[in-house]
This record gives sequence, structure tokens and C-alpha cells, in this order.
Amino acid sequence: MPVRTYLPEILVLLLAALTRFWRLDYHSFWFDEAVSLQWARSDASYIWQSTFPLIKDKHPPAYYLLLHNWSNLLEPVGLDRNDAALRSLGALLGVLTVLGVLLLVRRLSGRSTALLAGALVALSPALVWYSQELRMFQPATTGVVWAAYFLLRAWQEPRRLARLGWWLAMIAAFTVALYSYLFSAFVLPAAGLTLIGLWMLERLEIGDWRLGEGIAAFAITALLFLPLARNAWLVNDSEGAPGQAFMNFIDNMQRQLQVFTVWRAPWSAELIAATLIFFGLLALIGVVLPWPRRQGGAKRYGIDQMWLLLWIGAPLLIGNLLLAVSDTVFAEDRYFLFLAPFVLWAAARGVVVIGEYWRPAAWMTGAAAALLLATALPVLWSPAMLREDWRAAAQYIAAYQQRSPHLPGAVFVHAEYTNPALRWYLHQLVDEEELPVFYPYTGTLSPDDAESVVAPPVRGLEDLGVETLWLVQSHLDGVDDSRVVQTWLNLHYPIITEQYPAGIQLTGYALRHRYDALPELGPNAAILNAELAPDLRLLACEVLTPELTATDERMHPPSGWVHVRLWWQTTGAVEQAYMPSVQMVGTEGVWGDRLYRDGETLRRDPPTQWPTGVIVRDAVDVNLNPVTPPGNYPMMVGLRDEVGNDVGGKVECGRVHIVR
Repeated sequence: MPVRTYLPEILVLLLAALTRFWRLDYHSFWFDEAVSLQWARSDASYIWQSTFPLIKDKHPPAYYLLLHNWSNLLEPVGLDRNDAALRSLGALLGVLTVLGVLLLVRRLSGRSTALLAGALVALSPALVWYSQELRMFQPATTGVVWAAYFLLRAWQEPRRLARLGWWLAMIAAFTVALYSYLFSAFVLPAAGLTLIGLWMLERLEIGDWRLGEGIAAFAITALLFLPLARNAWLVNDSEGAPGQAFMNFIDNMQRQLQVFTVWRAPWSAELIAATLIFFGLLALIGVVLPWPRRQGGAKRYGIDQMWLLLWIGAPLLIGNLLLAVSDTVFAEDRYFLFLAPFVLWAAARGVVVIGEYWRPAAWMTGAAAALLLATALPVLWSPAMLREDWRAAAQYIAAYQQRSPHLPGAVFVHAEYTNPALRWYLHQLVDEEELPVFYPYTGTLSPDDAESVVAPPVRGLEDLGVETLWLVQSHLDGVDDSRVVQTWLNLHYPIITEQYPAGIQLTGYALRHRYDALPELGPNAAILNAELAPDLRLLACEVLTPELTATDERMHPPSGWVHVRLWWQTTGAVEQAYMPSVQMVGTEGVWGDRLYRDGETLRRDPPTQWPTGVIVRDAVDVNLNPVTPPGNYPMMVGLRDEVGNDVGGKVECGRVHIVR
């Protein structure tokens, strides 16, 4: 058949590819994805042996093995450390999911329903998001959809040998889903009941080969899953506390419907509620109303309705019953992601059924459903959806250290188990020998651990000659609730900067800030040797962020920060605790002014305490006006006395280029 015959299906697949490959590298890998990468970069036999028992990791090994092989395929072309290339595996699986929906729904509900269902699945924000994430939820969804399709093909195939191939394909698809994500097992009862329902609806004899073959295929699937199910049973008491069956039923089901449709849409509560009612009614119509016969208006219950009722209803029923065992069954949006294609199929079927009564209504409701999903998509690639921006944290540390070769640095990652996420990005930018990463604090910390646990590793860095320490903190709940590490460092060392990439706190500390001689500075340093107050000279100044935007959506929205390092020297006894005044100015006035921190150098160690001739390292961040026009601006440095009045003159210590 000519290609144009399948043009609508091709367009739906292109839409799925567009949404899933769009801005694949916008988000940095977050902690869970870094765990996936860590497993994937291990030996295949180690992955199986370590994850199959579900003790070292609560997820089975199939996805980790798949990502392992995908990474190996990318390695010869140098893309095995490329975020977009690694994520393209999930994007491809997302497109395959849409293809599976097109094939399955076309056979059961007709081409019109298949095209609309495929388009809705292609546009579903949650399905797009998880196809761009290095986790097992999209592969499990793909496996479930294709298992459903292979089951249908096996049942419909008249040739016994060909049926065997479809049954084997179903077993393989189910096994991939089950060994990727345990909750996929919730669809097995639905699939088994579907087999019985197909047999009953077609009124076949007990001895029909297809029924026996199907039972055998499901028995093989169950046997393959049994060892993993046993391991899951042995470790399941670690997940959550017992609740009650059907607890919070309405809220949970409403939340699931939102996950499957306009997940994370930044809309008003009223619009969200109206949208959920709209999709809920469409799905209900799709499950309940039969296809009207055009001849005489007679109606029949369709196989596709049975399919939808079982494949949506059975997993949700099991989930609600399991709430009695664990109250975390519906805790995360991703847990029942594999149901989204079937719910959207039900909504698409509801649209087409409505169209059988009045065609314009189908066009309007179908277009509205697709438009709502499409409108909810853009938020996925916005700062509001940034989860843990390890890339931004690594880029900041690397840029600082590369402009500070005279100030050796090191990184402490806390909590220690988050270190793979930071190291993934950091050591692509700077060699580990030049900037080592440590994660010395394990277990739960209490304030009593400050001197005995926190102090020794830091003192050890000082002995090694480290002058800048970066403390990178994330996932501290239950590990360091009192912020013992940060509190101790704040008490003992000046703060260089504080940055706040999504989900992370990044703090720089000067382990050494007093010097006998001016260290070797970078090529862009301004050597000033300017006396700005009696007996206090600004020897040099370094603008460490010479080019940036006036806005910053990742580190400290909404404003960009210019980081400036100052080198002071006393030529005699200083009588006032001066503080630096640092501003970015233009012809219109001041476009950026410095931030003040309690723990900065001149607050912790004021000039009145400096010995004559000592050189002191200081650092400030200049907060920009977000509407600063692009251009080149001078950074002006002066001093203020103890009551905040400017003293002496100001000097230019460098220029900053503001770009759009």
C-alpha cells in the first residue's frame, strides 16, 4: 500500500517524536537518574546479581541492563556521556508506545479512535516527561502496551504457528515490563481476565486451542516473574506503613486522572477541575457506552470496552486494596504511569462514540482534548519543573576553579549518596585530580558529631593545601536535619558564595583567606594597589563572571549575580571595620549592588584585626537588576564605614558584559 495511506499514523508518530525529543538536555540528570547511570555503567552480570534481589535497589534489573547496552552502543561514537543521547533511549521507547497504541486501538476501536488515542498519548505531559527521564517507568509502559497488542494478535491469529510467535512476543513484552518495574504486575490479572473474556464473548469451546495456548503463555509469564515476585515479597515491609483499603479514594483517583492528562499544568484550580471533569466524562463514556449500530439503532457490548474496563479497573482496584498493606501505593505520580495510554484510549473512544451520534461534537471534543494536553506541555521545559540541577552546580564550581588556578579546591558532597549526580557533570568539565570530590559524612548526624565527625575531614583538606571548599547539599532530610556540617563550616570559615540550583544548596568556603604574599592571579585580574581608606589598600580585583545574563533561572532566579574577588592589604593599623562597596554601574545609574552575608570574610575577620602587611582574600556577589540592558559595564569598588557611609573614592576593578 502507498505511504500516503498511512500518512495520518505517520503524522501522529512524528508528533510523538517531536514532543519526546524536544529539549532532551534541558533538565540535568537528577539523583534517581544518576543512580540509573551508576548501575548502567557497571558490568552486566553485576547489575543482575545486585538488583535482582531488590535489596541494593528496589527496582528490578531490566531497565538498567537496557541502559547499559544503550550506553555501550553510544560509546564508540563518543556519546556515552551525552545527556540527550542517553535520554534518546526513553524517547524512542515513548514513540514505540504511541505506535503500540495505534496498532492496538485500531484493531479494537477503529482507525479514528486509534488516531485520536495516539495523538493524546503523544501529547500527554506525564508520558513525555518520563520518556525523557533515565528511569524505568517509560520502558514498563512500553512493555505493557505492546504486551496488550501481542495478546490481541495472538488471539486473532488463525494460524497456529504464527500464534506461537505472538504468544512468545507477549511473554517477552510482559517480562520486560515486569523486570523493569514491579507495579507492572498489576496488569497481569487484567490480561488473564481479558483472555477469559475473549473466550466467553466469542462463545468458544473449552478445548479451543487459543484458550489453552493463552493459559500456557500466562503460566510461563508467571513462572518467569515468580523469582522476582518472591524477592519483592521478602523486602516489601520496608516500603511505607499499613493504611486502609480505598483510603483517600476520591483524591487518589482525581490525582491519577490529572497525571494521565494535564499533569503539572500551571493553571487555576477551577480550570484544572473543569479539565479533569471533561476528561473523566470522556473516559467514562468510552468505557460505558457501546458502539451504536447504524442499522436499526441496536447496540452491543464491545471487546474494546471489556479491554478498557479490565486494564484500567483491575490495576487501580489492586492498588486500592494494597493500601491496607502500604500507604505509599499512590504516593508518587509515576507509580501508575503504565495506565495512562489506556485512560487516554478510553477518552478517545468516548469522543468517537459521541461522534457516532453527532459528528461535529466529536471534532470539537477531540480537538479540545488534544489542545488541553498540548497547552499543558510547555511547563515541562520551564524553571518550575527543575528538580535537581546538578549540571548548573557543577558548571559553577568548575568555572570558579578554572579561573582560580592559584586557589586549590575540593568538593564535599552531602548527603554522600548523591555524589554520582554531581561527579557525572563535574568531571566532564575538570579533571578529578585537579578538583577532587569527597563524601566523608555517612549515616545520620547530630549536633554532638560536629567536632568528632565533621571537623577531621576538613582539617585534613587544610593539611593538603586546599584553599577553597565547596559544600554541595541535597537530600538531607533524615540525614542531617540540623545542618550540622553547614553550621560547623559557617562557624570556622568565611563564606565565598551561596548558590541555589534547584534542589541543591551550594556554598563556597575559604579554608584560607590570609596570605603573606599576593598569589599568582589570572590573566584578567586588575592590579590596582589603590588606597581606599587609611592604611587599607585594594591590591587587586578579579571579576570571575565576566559575561552573563541579567536574569538567572537556575541558580538564584530571577537575577544574575556577578562574582567578584578582592585582595586587600593593610599598611598600618586600621581603625574601622570597613566593608567593601561593589556596584555595577552604567550611564543610567546603578544596575547591580553587592549582597551582604553574615559569614563573609570581612564580617568574620574585620580589618581592625589584621596584622600590618597581611593580604586578605575577599569575595562578594553583585545582584543585578533583571532588566539590565545588554552591554559592557564597569564594576566599581569602594569602602563603607561602620555606619554604612562611603569613604574615599571608588576604583574600577573590571568590566562585565551583559548578554541577552
